[in-house]
Amino acid sequence: MALAVDTPLRAPAPTPRRAVPRMRRRLGVTAIIASATAMGLAGVFGRLASPPGAVIGETLTLGRMAVGALGMVVILTAGRRLSVLRRTRVSWSVVLGGVFLGLSLATYLSATVLTVLSRAVALHYLGPVIATVLARVILKERARGIELASLGLSFAGMVLATGLVDAPAAPTGDQLLGDVLAAASGVLYGAALLCYRYRADMPADVRNFWNFTFGALGAAGMVAITRPDMSGMTAENWVWAGIFFVVCGLLALGLLVVAGTHLRSVELSALSYWEVVVAMLLGAAVYGEAVSPVAWAGAGFILVAMAVALGRRRPAGTGAAPSGARGERPAEMQAA
Repeated sequence: MALAVDTPLRAPAPTPRRAVPRMRRRLGVTAIIASATAMGLAGVFGRLASPPGAVIGETLTLGRMAVGALGMVVILTAGRRLSVLRRTRVSWSVVLGGVFLGLSLATYLSATVLTVLSRAVALHYLGPVIATVLARVILKERARGIELASLGLSFAGMVLATGLVDAPAAPTGDQLLGDVLAAASGVLYGAALLCYRYRADMPADVRNFWNFTFGALGAAGMVAITRPDMSGMTAENWVWAGIFFVVCGLLALGLLVVAGTHLRSVELSALSYWEVVVAMLLGAAVYGEAVSPVAWAGAGFILVAMAVALGRRRPAGTGAAPSGARGERPAEMQAA
């Protein structure tokens, strides 16, 4: 497997190569909302798949990534596109994007068992903010004032919706470990989102296959180190685990890659917070978790921020293009 070298943004192209597809904003918006909705189900399915008291986030992540990779093989085979998979060169951004995502999801699922759920969610969702900052520094993506306001409103809504404003006591023991894992998951998630802004020349189905494959390798490394106890798994746990693998793996993460190809980092980040609202509503509906007026206000902030992001139309040809393919030209943005 040959690895292509990602070139800097706006680097001159010595020879023409595969044209970068136009950035289809409407497709990207649909993909991120569907992905965030499916990702919001992860907490419910993850709890149902885990035996009481067990911390098996690494194993569940390995399963969702492995099932995603197998699913993409089936899709590529059905579409007679395996030859495209063989011909497409893999670059370091593709490898790192998958590994970062696998490690991020594994540490996040483990953190939700060890620490307060609201704190784990808040620390994990530092990722979109980190991705936006890195995109500005590395890719030179310029975010306008209204776009930054949308992202800031989403982040503020997340803080309110997860109850982080209640100022919980300083963590100790397992809770401290959970906080560290959650913070690590946020950094890794931001790095993965940044990697999706590279290699826009790579077809989405091929990118998804490699994303799942390298994500599975990253999660497998954590499983080898932590060796989670799976002895308590029942038939019912395995059924829910299978549902988790398909919905929160193949569907949610596959659509996330599509969204990352067609949206700029600030847009992707602002809309991804929809997952927080979905998780909050499911917690109330399925587990009877109380939702405070402050949490409802936070959900409202996120919805307003989404409306701002969705209502922002960008003229064709503006904004930084994804980079990373040799000979790449700037992608054109289609208005929604």
